[in-house]
Amino acid sequence: MKMNDRVVLLKPSVTRNAANERVDGFDPVQEVWANVKMQSGAEVLRAGADVSVVKCSIRIRARRDVDASWRVRYKGVEYDVKAPPLEDSNDRDFVFLVCEGVK
Repeated sequence: MKMNDRVVLLKPSVTRNAANERVDGFDPVQEVWANVKMQSGAEVLRAGADVSVVKCSIRIRARRDVDASWRVRYKGVEYDVKAPPLEDSNDRDFVFLVCEGVK
């Protein structure tokens, strides 16, 4: 499996604005090589509006810091990590991130 896609790992962050209000966001941690496999999109109904849900599996080198609170940016789109990283059963040097992007 070739690692020929570049993705950016994003970690949750909290900052304060000028009015000292809490602002939740995500900070880039590192750009890494990955193998991204897109699954078919699904149309769902949320709050009375059609929403497109895109699911993907992203294989990266094993890391201990990534968890389900992180995001991954791929080709300008951010995807939520939906589960803890899953070890690759064929190669323990890699993990799979199950991700979902909502547009």
